[in-house]
Amino acid sequence: MLDILGFTSLVTVSIITFFIASKWPDASKFIFAALILRIIFLLAGRYIVTLPDSTQDAVGFEILAWTWAQNGFLHNLDLYPGYNSFFYPWIVSLIYSLFGRSLLMIQSIGLLFGIGSVLVGWLLAKRLWNNHVAIKVGWTIALFPSLALYSILPLREVYASFFLLVAMFGIVNWIKFGGYKSIFLAIIGFIGAIHFHGVLIIGSFIFLLIVGLSNLKKSLKLMLIGRIKPKALMIIILVLSIFIIYFTNNIAIPYIGDFEQITDMDWVKENINGRMRGAASYPEWTNINSNIEFFYKGIVRMMYFLFSPFFWDIKKTTHLIGFFDGLLYMALVYLIFKNRKIIWKDPALRMILIILVSYIFIFGIGTSNFGAGLRHRTKFIIEIIILAAPLIPRFIFFNKIKLRKNLKKL
Repeated sequence: MLDILGFTSLVTVSIITFFIASKWPDASKFIFAALILRIIFLLAGRYIVTLPDSTQDAVGFEILAWTWAQNGFLHNLDLYPGYNSFFYPWIVSLIYSLFGRSLLMIQSIGLLFGIGSVLVGWLLAKRLWNNHVAIKVGWTIALFPSLALYSILPLREVYASFFLLVAMFGIVNWIKFGGYKSIFLAIIGFIGAIHFHGVLIIGSFIFLLIVGLSNLKKSLKLMLIGRIKPKALMIIILVLSIFIIYFTNNIAIPYIGDFEQITDMDWVKENINGRMRGAASYPEWTNINSNIEFFYKGIVRMMYFLFSPFFWDIKKTTHLIGFFDGLLYMALVYLIFKNRKIIWKDPALRMILIILVSYIFIFGIGTSNFGAGLRHRTKFIIEIIILAAPLIPRFIFFNKIKLRKNLKKL
């Protein structure tokens, strides 16, 4: 049966994309390219092939959402699950309870957030670099295969990625221009991201720590001349309160636990090694069996998280998709390494790098399956692209178009 609701949603998202492209004409070409590529993926997965990662969790989330939707909107509204893996199906259940069941509608919403990520990534790159570099970022985000894929699957990745990007935008604004509005924007971004994956709270802790120390430094200088800034004092108290609550074991981070658990190495090792299962699991030698191994094998696991499966890990033809994706990450990380001096000199770029490395370390330690790793690392690929951006080569196709235009002028 033709999914009228789903196709109406898809047309609506296409119209919204048209208005976005009209608002930012410099970004219109790669925004439309992002839309077309994602629609091709969506329709191919619906009518031709089974897309990677479109079963298991994706199917499970959708079925759970429809089951909950049977209870009605108002009943579901009272079942807010908090920042954990059930938040995404809860949101979908609210939509289903209002409009009815349509997987294509949910995919269209993900598509809209995917287009939004392209736009915000381009705007952030403009703020960090320049228009020329930002255009390369826009095209890379628009055409990056795994980003396109996870934009149209009923999973959490596209939403976590979008809100994390909003948080980064707020952080960059705060570093470059200051102001409490920027801090508020960053916090809103982190709150959104945390609801789609709780571990992303780590980045907010790092940001709040820097904000707290910065305001403490300013407050001490003002106190020396007999002045007090109430807003700065409120931020210091807020930041201290958050850290005290966590260190006293009153907050538990999903997948990480409370402070007592995260400092219990036996609990950490058991939690990590318990995920080593399936054909796509990391090799047995990456198991962490002692406190010393936690550190040096942690580096190895970070490499596995970013770049696996390696050629020796390929056991199925489907693993080739992850292998190709890993090669793209290798290229981008190499460009970041070459660009490291410029990144470290810029406070905004340095902050993004510090938060990014902390995420890669946490996810590298906690992920034991390169199938899950491929999905999780898409949360951070836009930040990786932005850091590597100045050294990303221009697309050959577009160089040829520019050359032809110049020849016509002659």
